[in-house]
Amino acid sequence: MTLPGPSPARDVRGLSRDSLLVFAVGVLLGAAWSWRPSFWYDEVATLYSSQRSRPDLSNLLGHIDAVHGLYYVAMRYWFAVFGASEFSARFPSALAVGAAGAGVVMLGALISTRRVAVLSGLLFVILPSVTWAAAEARGYAATAAAAVWLTVILLAALRLRRWWLWALYAAGLAVSIVLFVYLLTLVPAHLLTLLLLRAARRSWLGWASAAAVGMAVAAPFVALVRREAVQVAWIPPLDGHLPRAVAEYQWFVGAPWFAVLFAVLVAAGAAALVRGRRLPPVLSVALPWIAVPMALLLAYSLLRSPVYLPRYFTFTTPAVALIGGLCLAALTRRWWQAAAVLAVFAVAASPGYVAQREQWAKPSGMDFSTVNVFAGQHLRPGDCVLFDKPAWNPTSLRLVKDVRPEAFDGTRDIGLGTTAASRGSLWDDELAVPDLAGALDSCSVVWFFTDYERDSERIIRHTSNEVWRLPPYHFEDTEAFAVLTRSGLRIDDRATFNVTQAVKLVR
Repeated sequence: MTLPGPSPARDVRGLSRDSLLVFAVGVLLGAAWSWRPSFWYDEVATLYSSQRSRPDLSNLLGHIDAVHGLYYVAMRYWFAVFGASEFSARFPSALAVGAAGAGVVMLGALISTRRVAVLSGLLFVILPSVTWAAAEARGYAATAAAAVWLTVILLAALRLRRWWLWALYAAGLAVSIVLFVYLLTLVPAHLLTLLLLRAARRSWLGWASAAAVGMAVAAPFVALVRREAVQVAWIPPLDGHLPRAVAEYQWFVGAPWFAVLFAVLVAAGAAALVRGRRLPPVLSVALPWIAVPMALLLAYSLLRSPVYLPRYFTFTTPAVALIGGLCLAALTRRWWQAAAVLAVFAVAASPGYVAQREQWAKPSGMDFSTVNVFAGQHLRPGDCVLFDKPAWNPTSLRLVKDVRPEAFDGTRDIGLGTTAASRGSLWDDELAVPDLAGALDSCSVVWFFTDYERDSERIIRHTSNEVWRLPPYHFEDTEAFAVLTRSGLRIDDRATFNVTQAVKLVR
């Protein structure tokens, strides 16, 4: 396969319009109703980490979560300007989706036709995993943008063979790896692309030098991430869940019919593409981009330790969209036909899109934002607060306070142990309720944030293949309740949200 030569499809003005259109659609679609879902555990980690002082954030990243360090640093400055509301925290992801969509159009124009470029870009912004990432206060959408624009730089450097483009590629590679270490797998993917694009082999030395420089610059960061590998020790091992994770959750999360339709599109498009003509260069770029990272990370998960999660492969979604756009262009001759097919995909994606933006859309239906709003409305200065450790939360319900600490202004936080900032940790330590008997004597009102009531066991299976078994729970049967009542407190009121309840006890 060879790189196609210049064509009218690469007209700068038209390409700019196409890219801007897809950027706008991606941002609007990604941002719409993104403020509705309540924050969940991972997003609160973004809020709580990114709003620390520079020394405290550096201390954290030196101990844990360096893999998200660049994203946290960027969000620290974002929050300083725009605040940390649900919309504000997620809007950078919508912007990243728009930027990635524009990059898909640009890349498609470099290696194919305007038709393929635009269809790929539009298909990208409606991919269920992309709309999910657009409403997530984490860096996954940014990884897609980094991957696609790094590949755009690669193709531009292969075509123009300018030294400054290779320098830009080296810098972009280093930044991409620091943004998310899994993007290191793009190096062997790009190597395979060079081998498949025969005309690109003349640029072997330029690419090899740029890749070596980029990896060398990022090497200290990679070493730091390896030292902190314990933070992903919770990832489940590969098992029979893998086929569904790859076929649905990885790119089409929450939209199984979209996955089925996409498989039909690719099968039919492949049949049309191989009839009497050479396979297009799009596949030389997209297939290694998908296959190489998956092969490497699945092999590592099998041979060393589990590192595979479907959401970690958001950076491959542009490649999926390019294949879909190529097949759609091969099967349709007119724009209205392609638009009709895109409309069918949009309909197939809509149930998942709506579900992504419901109030309890996040894993386990976590409700930290909602409970935080309640606290701001009902807690009074001088009230004591305690946070339990429910079965569905990896840490304590102090995350309710971490969403917006000002909701608890004036209250007495008697359960706080060692702070996260002092230890370079993600979360604060919680003191056990039995150890607080003396402090409780001075409280006339205690708000206890705890698990929701359950009469029977509940089993939750996440798309990550984690299985959480939540045993029956009744607050009045707990040791914490016994300690509180021995201190002379009784239940005055309680409010249940989705998976959290707030219990008000008075003396």
